[in-house]
This record gives sequence, structure tokens and C-alpha cells, in this order.
Amino acid sequence: MKRALIKSTLLLLFLALSFDCYAIKPAQEYVATPDSLGMRYEQQVLSTPDGYGLNTWLIQPSPEKDKKTTLVLSYADSGNMSYWLHHIKALSEAGYTVVAFDYRGFGKSSEFEIDPLHLYYNEFATDLATVLRWTKQNARGNRTGVLAFSMGTIVATIALQLEKADFLIGEGFVHAPSAYVARIKEIKGRDIALPAGADTYASKLRKLKCPMLLVAGEQDKFTTVADSEQIARQRGNREVLRHSGNHTEGFMTLTKKSFGDLYVKALMHFTQKLKG
Repeated sequence: MKRALIKSTLLLLFLALSFDCYAIKPAQEYVATPDSLGMRYEQQVLSTPDGYGLNTWLIQPSPEKDKKTTLVLSYADSGNMSYWLHHIKALSEAGYTVVAFDYRGFGKSSEFEIDPLHLYYNEFATDLATVLRWTKQNARGNRTGVLAFSMGTIVATIALQLEKADFLIGEGFVHAPSAYVARIKEIKGRDIALPAGADTYASKLRKLKCPMLLVAGEQDKFTTVADSEQIARQRGNREVLRHSGNHTEGFMTLTKKSFGDLYVKALMHFTQKLKG
């Protein structure tokens, strides 16, 4: 019990520290694994088309709660998937199947040289597309969507050009990489580089046809509520969920009785009204 409490405390500390990076900062060591929070899981190493191994966790809900909906987690720019275990637990307990994975260069996935002053790498989209493809093949009968945070929203936007999803939920959604980089420079004083093809991101975002829920913090100066509202106006099947917090603080802000319970309730409302 004491060991689990220590790990939970560490996770919350790492979460608080990791959300304010705005530069790629991978961690190789896991602060915990799903079983330390009482979740049963399967571990897989998936191979990308270009030969990288992606460490992946599959966490399934109890049969009586199963909503026949899978969320593939595309996290932000720091840490690794173990930093998101409290999010995963809240989603699993609500009846979602969750697939978490580490991008190349993160966690126990294959090594990959990373410049921390890059906003993202196009290869991360290859990683997500690989995991999404595997998930759809191995969770037949489920609706399959992506839950993305911050940098992960860029990764998801690119990956969904390669591999379709039934829906996309994104918090701290980046509407234009160049504008995001400019805000980081203004607020944090960091010069962040963009990869090749970043100038085509806006057109990729407009092309996404799946339903989207955009989660936006009213105190977020990097990915603003206005950004999410602008993205939502592009198609009729997009909607915005606001919270009172800062960048990627939705789970913490939308908490009443248990971690992220109001957040998860909003996600359930969104996913349960989807067709199919």
C-alpha cells in the first residue's frame, strides 16, 4: 500500500512538471507500470515500417463496464507513457479500452536521436499510425479513436492522413505550428525548430473528416480557446469543451470527486453519441 502511494505521488509530481516543457524532453525510465495502479495490461512491441520498435500497453476495462470504444493515447512532448497512468486509469475505469505507446526515443521504444528544440518529428506520426493500425486489427468491434495532448495533436493530425480513426479528441490543440512556435518564443524565450512539411499542416487539419472534440483551457496562452473554436468552425462535426485551467490541465481542472471525473464524463457524452 505504501509503495503504491509513493508511486501515485511520484506520478502526480511528474505530471505537474512535465506539462510545462514546450520542447521535446523524453524520459527512458518508467515511474510506474499499469499494475502498480491496479490495472491489468498486455505489453507489445510493435514494428514501424521503417524498422523502429514501439513499446505498447493495452489496458482493457472490466467486461461489465466495456463501452466497446478504444482510445489510442498520443501524449505531449515529454516524459513517457507512464506519466499518463492516472489518465489511463480514469479512462479504463469508465469502460474505455486504452492503448498507450511510447514514440521512438521515448520510454522503452527504440532509440532515436532527438533535438529537444524541435517542436515535433514527422516520424512520431509514423509511430502513431503504426499503433492505430495494430489497434484496429486487434480490437475489432470497437470504435477506435485518438486521444491527443499538445504535441500529440500535431502528431495525430498527420497520422490520420495515413490511418483513419473513428474520432479524434485533442486537448491543447495546435492550430498552426508556426504560430505555436512564435508563442513559445514570446512567452518562454525559446527558439523552436519545425520539421519539413510543417507548412502543410493547416491543410491536413482541414482535411480531417472524423468527429472531433477539442478541449481548451481558458488560461492557456499557447493553444487558446480561440484556436480550438477556429478549428471547430472548419467542419460541422467538431465541438469545443472548455475548462478553466492552463495548457493540458483539463483532467486536473475537470475533477470533482475523483481525478478527471468530469473530463471523462464529457468524453463519454461525445463518444456515445457517435454512430457505429
